[in-house]
Amino acid sequence: MDEKIREIMLEDSFRKYVGAEVEEFRPGYARVKALVKKEFLNFHGVAHGGFILSVADFAFAIAGNADNVKRMALNINMDFYSSAKEGDVLIGEAEMITGGKRIGFYELRVSKNGEIIAKGTAIVYGKGEKFIKDK
Repeated sequence: MDEKIREIMLEDSFRKYVGAEVEEFRPGYARVKALVKKEFLNFHGVAHGGFILSVADFAFAIAGNADNVKRMALNINMDFYSSAKEGDVLIGEAEMITGGKRIGFYELRVSKNGEIIAKGTAIVYGKGEKFIKDK
């Protein structure tokens, strides 16, 4: 089942656009990485906050759906501690703090070179529906 879920995650068109790679996932946890490219910089010449949040959000989407239960984000809050520049590799992690089949509360982290540059929380909700149907 994990391989089918991984295949679906890798086909995500937004993942392809931002160039994020899935490094690890299991129910309630995911780690992804993405390279800061020139097109992701803001007018200050650093990674746009939307890109940094997207790295965390992609990890969150995987962590929240890794058990084959279809869930969607209800809320994401993110605090930015530091910036990232072109060429930096960002690591996004999402980890469930508490929850169950329908709702989950997550901690999100984005780091570069081992330093956390953004941290936040997120809530996910689903009705228990599987997105890969059992045969």
